[in-house]
Amino acid sequence: MHRLALAGTAALVLALPSLADARPITAGVGLGRLQAKADADGDASDTVQLYGRIGLTRRISGQLELQKITLDGTSAVGRTGTALLVVDLGSHPHLVPTMFAGFGIDRGDNGFGGDQTGHHIEGGFGLEYRASGGLVISADLRLGGRSVDQSDEVYPLAGVLPLYYPALPMREGEYRSARVGVGIRF
Repeated sequence: MHRLALAGTAALVLALPSLADARPITAGVGLGRLQAKADADGDASDTVQLYGRIGLTRRISGQLELQKITLDGTSAVGRTGTALLVVDLGSHPHLVPTMFAGFGIDRGDNGFGGDQTGHHIEGGFGLEYRASGGLVISADLRLGGRSVDQSDEVYPLAGVLPLYYPALPMREGEYRSARVGVGIRF
């Protein structure tokens, strides 16, 4: 335990000069649509994101984002938290293609007491416009996979009619999403 604390302290001390090297910090919001492969015949879900990004090197950043997923016509809500590694693929100062990969945790609630937990992994490509004044406008496409770790199920008893049980917001399997966002880079 002592060695782990010492190693963590050493890593922090070594990282401080790079953080003080004026790497950009970006904070923003986004809107999007998410479609699970299992629901390919249905409507896509609406998403809202909040993210924060810090530059680790000149071209590599770490990003944390929170996302809310809502199913149309239901009270079901999903929430995800994702840690991403973002790579700038271009060197143009304003129009920057990006690539990213990450993993995260999921929690869903159907509004009637049913809930689920899970995790996901995703990656994709995007394009950002970075204005000289700090404004960032972005768009990206992502592919991912989700595993549901725990999900409440309803099992009807023999001779008893099953009750209506609203769908949970997150389906296990592959998904795709498209997003647009706006942020401030400082």
